[in-house]
Amino acid sequence: MTPQDNSVYLDQSTHYNFEIEPQYLIKESKFLLLSILTFGFYPIWWIYKSWTFFIQKEGSNANPAMRVVFNVFFMLSLLNKIQRFGKQEGYQGRSFPVISYILIIGAGLCSVFPPPFFLINTLSCLFFLPYLRTLNYCLQQSSEIRSYEDTGLSTRQTVLVVIGLVFWILVTIGLLFGK
Repeated sequence: MTPQDNSVYLDQSTHYNFEIEPQYLIKESKFLLLSILTFGFYPIWWIYKSWTFFIQKEGSNANPAMRVVFNVFFMLSLLNKIQRFGKQEGYQGRSFPVISYILIIGAGLCSVFPPPFFLINTLSCLFFLPYLRTLNYCLQQSSEIRSYEDTGLSTRQTVLVVIGLVFWILVTIGLLFGK
């Protein structure tokens, strides 16, 4: 193998691309838990990690953080990339990126509603599930991508759960006893 070759054959059938960092497969239940406990902020991290993956996969020099900052303009593109990647890897599930995009943006706009209706925003994570499922499947099936499955909560995720629970308790108390 030459220094310019960034790939290693682990066996005759596996060929990893080491320009793509190992991908973390998050379970749907954990995604929902973290999304709801963080009031819908966890999907932003998932979007960032998804953009990072596709930028590495395509060898692009785009900035994933800017894609997240201007998410409203780039999200449909991400959903379409995930869907195309699914077709490429033989995923049989169906998704409708334009409809999902509209529902995600619509649920996000609910955050400006008065209490308690602003909490509808936290349900936007449901519209990411088909794409989470597709991406997880593709990452497992692709012979060029190293992936690993989640096992329990990481330290950062545990901190998020604790902070999220505290905020949910405060919001609940505010809704019940606030004016």
